[in-house]
Amino acid sequence: MIAPEEDEVLARISRLIPDPLLTSPFLEPMVNVLLEEKENDYYNSLMKSIVDYILMDPVERKRLFIDSIPRMFPQRTIRAPVPWHCVYRNTRRWNEEHLHTVNPVVLSLEDLWFSEFRDLRFVRTAELLAGKLPLQPHEYQDVIRKQCMEARQVLLDTWIPTCAQLFVSQREHWVHFAPKSDYDSSRNIEEYFASIASFMSLQLRELVIKSLEDLVSFFMTHKDGNDFEEPYQEMKFFIPQLLTIKLEVDEPIIVFSPTFDDCWKLIQSSFLEIVENSKGIPKVESVLFPELKGYNLILGTVNPEETLVSDLVNKTLQVFQKNQVGPQKYLNAYKQYDDLLDNRAEQNITAFLKETHEIEDFVMVINSIKKRRNEIASMHISVPLAMFCLDTMTLNYDLCERAQNLNDRLIQFQVDVNRDTNTSICNQYSHIADKVSEIPANTEELVLLIEFLKKSSDVTVFRLRRQLKDAMERLEFLMDYADLPQEDIKLNSTLFLWPDQIEDIFENSRNLLFSKRDQAEMDLIKRCSEFESKLEGYSKELEAFRKREVMTTEEIKNNVEKLNELSKNLEQALVEFELLNKEEELLQKEKSTFPLLQTLLTNKVPYEQLWVTTHEFSIKSEEWMNGPLFLLNAEEIAEEIGNMWRTMYKLTKTLADVPAPRRLAENVKIKIDKLKQYIPILNISCNPGMKDRHWQQISEIVGCKIKPTETTCLANMLESGFSKFIDKLEPIGAAASKEYSLEKNLEKMKLDWVNMTFNFAKYRDTDTSILCAVDDIQLLLDDHVIKTQTMCGSPFIKPIEAECRKWEEKLVRVQDILDTWLKCQATWLYLEPIFSSEDIIAQMPEEGRKFAIVDGYWKSLMSQAVKDARALVAADQPRMAEKLQEANSLLEDIQKGLNDYLEKKRLFFPRFFFLSNDELLEILSETKDPLRVQPHLKKCFEGIAKLEFTDCLEIVGMISSEKETVPFKQKIYPAHAKVTIFTHLGFFSA
Repeated sequence: MIAPEEDEVLARISRLIPDPLLTSPFLEPMVNVLLEEKENDYYNSLMKSIVDYILMDPVERKRLFIDSIPRMFPQRTIRAPVPWHCVYRNTRRWNEEHLHTVNPVVLSLEDLWFSEFRDLRFVRTAELLAGKLPLQPHEYQDVIRKQCMEARQVLLDTWIPTCAQLFVSQREHWVHFAPKSDYDSSRNIEEYFASIASFMSLQLRELVIKSLEDLVSFFMTHKDGNDFEEPYQEMKFFIPQLLTIKLEVDEPIIVFSPTFDDCWKLIQSSFLEIVENSKGIPKVESVLFPELKGYNLILGTVNPEETLVSDLVNKTLQVFQKNQVGPQKYLNAYKQYDDLLDNRAEQNITAFLKETHEIEDFVMVINSIKKRRNEIASMHISVPLAMFCLDTMTLNYDLCERAQNLNDRLIQFQVDVNRDTNTSICNQYSHIADKVSEIPANTEELVLLIEFLKKSSDVTVFRLRRQLKDAMERLEFLMDYADLPQEDIKLNSTLFLWPDQIEDIFENSRNLLFSKRDQAEMDLIKRCSEFESKLEGYSKELEAFRKREVMTTEEIKNNVEKLNELSKNLEQALVEFELLNKEEELLQKEKSTFPLLQTLLTNKVPYEQLWVTTHEFSIKSEEWMNGPLFLLNAEEIAEEIGNMWRTMYKLTKTLADVPAPRRLAENVKIKIDKLKQYIPILNISCNPGMKDRHWQQISEIVGCKIKPTETTCLANMLESGFSKFIDKLEPIGAAASKEYSLEKNLEKMKLDWVNMTFNFAKYRDTDTSILCAVDDIQLLLDDHVIKTQTMCGSPFIKPIEAECRKWEEKLVRVQDILDTWLKCQATWLYLEPIFSSEDIIAQMPEEGRKFAIVDGYWKSLMSQAVKDARALVAADQPRMAEKLQEANSLLEDIQKGLNDYLEKKRLFFPRFFFLSNDELLEILSETKDPLRVQPHLKKCFEGIAKLEFTDCLEIVGMISSEKETVPFKQKIYPAHAKVTIFTHLGFFSA
């Protein structure tokens, strides 16, 4: 610890210096430098004295490894002549010629700079601080650029011209450096102006450096940063802010505009702007000698890459980074409004609107949102934070708008509900008014209108009044929160006028409808009376049929028409009766029974059956007796005659008390009985199975030639004496029917096979096809074979026996061929992939040759079948059965040889017994591919799951199912010639 210098020493020194020099502001920096130098000299002298004192001790010098101490430089007085006198004189002369810093012009340049440009700066930070702060980023950029340009113009327009004027006015101090003639060297004048350029460049550098330092000082006012303890206190940041940054929404977050990166680029560019504007300042000689060209005439300045610049920029960057903390922290004030930014609030409102809520719930939610909106609106719109001032106006406005939109959505929902509900209520009132004002067209409509009027006045209107109460509450809510459009206001007015209007409409409609009801009751009584009279008229018409008996055909026809007309009238009467009862029920009157109507309907039935059946028999009997036989159907005729006979039989019982109709029924029944005797003759004559041979047999029995023609009728047959031999002729007709049935069955079977075709599918990616989906064909074949064999056993097959036997043979042949075909296909499909391997063919040459023959047969047969896929054609090719039988025989030999071959391989390597034939064939088909063994190693060797191969297919180890790897002592090389799978497997077995 060195004792400080006494204050009295400094006081004594100060008394030796004139006061004007000590108090001059211009000399203050020099005084400070001298004071610092005096203090350093004091401490250095004391420390040197201490060290000298210590080193006086030899022991201490030895401890410090100091062998010798430098001697003090002796103070001597030198008198001329001295040895270096000539050197001194030469050096002085050289300095007079080349040391230009002592030139009077340089002193004038120094005075000019000190007097007029000492305070010049590229960036005038004092003006910035005195001006309007904070600045918008673009304003800051414009101000910096403007001030830099102004300073540059001062240098170009004032400093350089003034310096040039000094050279002109003090020409005598430098002109002697110029060459006297064209032959003299210009080196001296060039050195002079180079020295001047260096001096002015230093002045320019000083300006740039001071401008950069001022700009750093401008930002250093906020070097402490802007971190704060929450909640934010505005009064903490009273120093003027420099830059304004806006807070904006970039869903779903809040962002700074411009970003901090952009702000830093802006600040960094202001440093570069100073440097850039200092470039391109011309040297003074370019003004003095405009004709100079060909070398650098620009003053040097600060390089942006200099450490000086980067240090100042980094210093500012540190301040800038400290001032980023506050704005980021201030965003926490908006955390509670994140749901407005990420649409959660919107989703909550959507979910709220999907549910059913009372008006009070809407009021509570709207007030809650309004409270949040007011909180946002009351937040700072300008947030001072040291270097930055946050402009939150846009953000606050955006959040307020979002909150307001939520409120507007809730309010609009109620406006829409109000509009829809009011419209619905008005429509219901309007519908009621329109409905009860209608004029009923009939009694049913009258009763329905009365019921509607009663229900509307007693039920519907009260329900609508409850809805009106809800609408009134909703309207009170909307009057507080919404501005209703003119249309909604009109709708509300209309709605609340309806209750009084509807009561007047009810009263008018009630009077009108009750008047209509009285009139309807009077009309109903009149219609019932008229209906009773009409029924009495129908009763008289029906009574007339009790006395009618046998008449001509024309009269029978007229009676049927009258009965039809009566039936039609009674049906209409029945409909009218139902209508009258319905009206009586609607008017709540006792229903009329009209028993006469039911009596008429019951009594009409036997007379209608009698005359209709009589009329039909008279017409059809003539047609059956004299009509062409080929147009008649014996079975239908027999059925109709039976129905007519049964009807007449019942009528004879029903009409037993009515003599005339009973006699008519008995007469018609007798005629029907007579015609029934001819039904067997019709069965024979109209049989479609009757052939010439049958008619020949009949002719032989009857004794005359009988052959029906297109004009032959039943009467002709009776004239030929058919009825006498009916017992002998019936078996001939029955046999003809049976034979005809067998022919039809045979034709139907043949017809079933016309469109029956085989389905084929391509085998893998080859042109060869295979059979598929043959189940339907096999079922049809089995069914038809059985049917044909049954038909061949029938006693009536003789006429078509040859054709039926031929058909049976064809079906059986096709069935056998199809079975052989499918068997061949199954074996071929199994063996084809096996014998596609060249390794298998090489090991089984004989079986390979036989399979080639089968393959040729197969592809030939399939190509022909595909050309014509009809089942009976494709399965009945020439020599198809022989080829398939031969192929199946060869395939059996191949399978036997294959099994022997596999057995031999299993005996050679017994572990192959653990593999199926298909798995073993997969290995043997690629005997030199070791990877084929991999999937089957688990079955062959209990502990080996797979082998470990290298990229060159060298086996280096084995792997268990538990992923345990056992490396081999030496590699196995499966790729070596004559090394097969058996060799590899034999190695593992050993």
